[in-house]
Amino acid sequence: MMLIRFILLLSLLCCGVPAVRASEVPKAANAVSAPVSDENIHIKADRMNQSTADGVYTAEGNVVVLWQGMNLTADKVRYAAATHHLNATGSVVLKKGSSELKGDNLDMNMETGLAEMDTTLLTVPDTGMTVSSGKLTRINENEFIATSSELTTCELPDPSWKFGAHTLKVNLLGYATGRNVIFYIKDIPVLYIPWIAFPVVLEKRSGLLFPRPGNSTTRGAQLDIPAYWVISPSQDLQFDLDIMSRRGIGTGLDYRYIRKRGSEGHLSVYQIYDQLENRWRWQLSQDHKEIFSRDANLRMSVNTASDRTFLSTFGEKSGDYNRQSNDTTINTLNTWQNYAVTSYLRYNENLYAADNKTTLQTVPSLGVAGVRQHISTQPLYFDIDGSVDNLYRDTRPSGQRLYLFPRMTLLPFQSSYLQTTLFAGAHFRGYTTDRRENISDVHAVDGDLLPEAGVRISSSLTRIYDTDFQRLKKVRHELIPEFRYNLIPGRDQQRLPLYDYTDRMIHLNMISLSATSLLNGKFVAGDTTEYRELSRIKLEARYSLAGEQRDLLIPAKSQRSWSDTTLASESSWSDLILESETWLSKQLRVTFDTRYNLYEKHLSTAVAGAEFDDRQGNVIGAGYQMARNEVEYFEGRIATKLIRPFQLSYTARYSFDRSDFLESVYGVEYRQKCWSINLAVHQRPGNQSYTVSFNLAGMGSK
Repeated sequence: MMLIRFILLLSLLCCGVPAVRASEVPKAANAVSAPVSDENIHIKADRMNQSTADGVYTAEGNVVVLWQGMNLTADKVRYAAATHHLNATGSVVLKKGSSELKGDNLDMNMETGLAEMDTTLLTVPDTGMTVSSGKLTRINENEFIATSSELTTCELPDPSWKFGAHTLKVNLLGYATGRNVIFYIKDIPVLYIPWIAFPVVLEKRSGLLFPRPGNSTTRGAQLDIPAYWVISPSQDLQFDLDIMSRRGIGTGLDYRYIRKRGSEGHLSVYQIYDQLENRWRWQLSQDHKEIFSRDANLRMSVNTASDRTFLSTFGEKSGDYNRQSNDTTINTLNTWQNYAVTSYLRYNENLYAADNKTTLQTVPSLGVAGVRQHISTQPLYFDIDGSVDNLYRDTRPSGQRLYLFPRMTLLPFQSSYLQTTLFAGAHFRGYTTDRRENISDVHAVDGDLLPEAGVRISSSLTRIYDTDFQRLKKVRHELIPEFRYNLIPGRDQQRLPLYDYTDRMIHLNMISLSATSLLNGKFVAGDTTEYRELSRIKLEARYSLAGEQRDLLIPAKSQRSWSDTTLASESSWSDLILESETWLSKQLRVTFDTRYNLYEKHLSTAVAGAEFDDRQGNVIGAGYQMARNEVEYFEGRIATKLIRPFQLSYTARYSFDRSDFLESVYGVEYRQKCWSINLAVHQRPGNQSYTVSFNLAGMGSK
């Protein structure tokens, strides 16, 4: 066999190839030849001859030519050193990496790089693409022209689909483009395309994506035509032309970018002249993260729309149709060893309210947080939280608020069995109120100082058990009982403006009792050991000696209130709180969270869920949520790949208080090796829609 190094192959040939020097090639080799080489080229063959008159070298029988990582095999190779012309015939195969080019005959000028190959087949395994042609012409290192060509990512010789073109231009660093293209399913022509471009590399490439047809009760027949533009390796843009028979033509832009140090962002804009309502409607959303340094960053989120009903009409495209509010927030964070300073701005548009006049806006807030610091030889620590807020709304009141909570913490006794913590601090609130509820009091300055103290005592009891299970060898059980006491004196705060819970600190004289059970397992499989959490269960109850109780997770209608001076003994206990999370296996998780009213003997809230996920595309999950006198609904989802070649999914939410489905989503994907089709059906009260999307493997995706 003979080796020869030079560049030949579609993706593979370089622009110029140096000629072999005759003085370095043997004169003749009629038997199995020895390797022939110089610093660039190696040749091996069963037989090789050289014509001294014209400098033509002929190699026959199992010819192998290798040059700069390119490998050519053929039955016969003829090379003319004077003209730098190479001709290979008989089962020609040219390889570079995983790419492979096959043909009957190859002619190439090794100096100019111009080459032609008859009856070719190019395969690029990284993309799964194959290009066959009657003749392939190499223009330069990466560009080729194929005539009478066909392109597919399906397996040959009987592809499920293919593109056929009289002339196809292929750029191995970018696209294959063709004019007057016909799309075939099997051998049946089904679509004529005047011009088409599709990527032939794995990297993101600009181009048209597959259209998505659909239909909606409120929007009519739909056709979404997306186009994708790779601006740079760190930026891309998708443009959507959204055609709706009842609403008009919408346009959307989706821009993504990455900056230095992990900074990144996303901007999305959608606009349409709504023919049904005869007005322009739009939505704008942006997310940006700017990392200035390891200790400083900025995060911004903008969400706004032309009107309060835009999302309910057009939000299904982005999945925001049930959003409760449009929030615009800007947050900065600077950290030091023991302190952090934040700035925060939030503008909120409550879409569930009749208007936005009573919605509170924070424009802006400045905050400081000091982590616990050791301040003496004793186990005494200091920490602080604080903020300065400018709070505004169209209705009264509006103004500025200063909040500080400095706190001292003592850790008098710490051991492996018992931990104690005592703390004392003071909540300071100062106000400058521009508009008070009392119209005659236009401007006022007020403040309040309210102390708080508490104690926490906890323990940790641990035991390890051996098991006889096949993989689970040991179980570690940890029980954490905890006692807490909190005291905030009662005080009339009605003179202070009311913005949020900070302005009405409740009177607390409360004991909290809880017990947490943790189970962890040691799993052994061969030489692999894995530690995994099995279960976490927490039971908690609070007993109020005096004052009030507030639980943000319990509906306001279900909460009880205590006076500052007296408390009925039968109302001293809070709801009994149970939280649990259990992993029956790596694939199966069960959660349960409930609050039980000890006096009225009913559940105040309940959240239960179970999910099985085998990490192979088969998922089943169910959840139940109830808040007494507020909401009660069930949700479930299932997805499976077991019924191949179909992938099925179903998601639903059913409201018991409305006796109706809030949402149902059906999904069906028919998948073959080189193509798939997706159908999604969305059902919501007042609107039903479906969308269809196609996918050809290795093509049309960003």
